[in-house]
Amino acid sequence: MASITNTTPRARFATRKLLWVGPLAIVVVAIANLIIRTIAVAFFGVPDRFQYLQAPFVIGSTVVFLLLALLASVLVNRFARRPIRFYRVLALVALFVSFLNPVMAFVGLFPVPGMNVHIFWTMIVMHIVSAIIAVGLLTTLASKQA
Repeated sequence: MASITNTTPRARFATRKLLWVGPLAIVVVAIANLIIRTIAVAFFGVPDRFQYLQAPFVIGSTVVFLLLALLASVLVNRFARRPIRFYRVLALVALFVSFLNPVMAFVGLFPVPGMNVHIFWTMIVMHIVSAIIAVGLLTTLASKQA
């Protein structure tokens, strides 16, 4: 009797592609976050002097956290059986964990002077848009079939 084997190709990250997709993701996410910040300031009453939504802080935190996302993609690619699938699940978990900072600031557990509902929702939208763009770019442009 012939054995049935699972021959479906498994998607993996192409390390060479990560060298250009990673910086592309960082730039695109930073621009998207700055656009969201600008819209929030212009239309939703978010104060432009709020420290955590200043352009240097937004760009700096975007770079740092997307570098961590790139490191995670390399590690997941190395150790996971289905890296792309595992990375998407890991990114969703990381997204929910990233909500803790704005939530704690909003409810007062993490004192942030000037925090209000508009700033809170701006931060949440920035996190969601960042995750969608970063995970989308990394798992589509930097993938290959194994």
